Amino acid sequence: CLRRRRLYLAWARRWLMSRSLADAAATALDSNPLGDEESRKVEKPVANSARCIELARSLFGIEPLTGSVRDLDSYDDRNFYCKATSSRPELKAAADCHACGDPPGSFHFVVKVHNGVESLSPGFIECQNLAMELVRAAGVWCPRALPSLEGRQIAFAEQPLADGSVRRHAVRCLPYRPACLLGSALPGAALLRELGGVTARVSCALSAFDHPEAHRTFIWDLAQTAAIRPLLPLLAPERRALIADTLRDFESTVLPLSDRLPRQADHGDASLGPLGLLSGHRGLLSAHLGPSRPI
Repeated sequence: CLRRRRLYLAWARRWLMSRSLADAAATALDSNPLGDEESRKVEKPVANSARCIELARSLFGIEPLTGSVRDLDSYDDRNFYCKATSSRPELKAAADCHACGDPPGSFHFVVKVHNGVESLSPGFIECQNLAMELVRAAGVWCPRALPSLEGRQIAFAEQPLADGSVRRHAVRCLPYRPACLLGSALPGAALLRELGGVTARVSCALSAFDHPEAHRTFIWDLAQTAAIRPLLPLLAPERRALIADTLRDFESTVLPLSDRLPRQADHGDASLGPLGLLSGHRGLLSAHLGPSRPI
């Protein structure tokens, strides 16, 4: 459709500009998926609420309301929620940021400071941005990368790591839609049907999606399941046997068929954490996607 064609053309222009940085990142990153994952944890940026306010103002022109900034749980990035005001219309969309009962002109945002590994590969972050736009175009709510004051979906800022070294980190601003997590709801039949419909629409939206940075060695990729075998000794004995049996089944049944199985980009983590629940028509619950690392 015309909408998808425009998204792909926009990506192509941005991809050409970031190609040199992506090439450098590909050289720097370890092809071992476990080594890459360890680097992500080591290179998690150090930041606090005061720094979030600085980044929100200087990079995106939003003014967090007093007392609204909250540090969110994160695997390898630093995510900060804030309720904020802004005079920039390009940050506001009818489906984003606003909740019932909010004062006029206030919106909800997440300021995301990326880990050092992905900050070296802005092409992969751009891959995520484009995938999110396709999912939104398919009618499933998920965040979008909001433009910085310079008009870029990916901004950069100097930020320290735990060892005291300072690195250039990618920063994004995303709309936040207040909701409760799927894990806090009772999984009735209606909700499970809704969840199945959402995941199906996401898969369909991304069925033809491709991007150079989507082809990488990544421990969260199901095709890399066997790579977690070295981690078995870290598990409690009662769980270790279950995971070992699952790995044997994967290696004996799935791997021999891997060349014949269909592959595509997908959300990859439709679980209790990344899915939120909104009050919907006639009181039914409506599922929507939150930000997640797997694509």
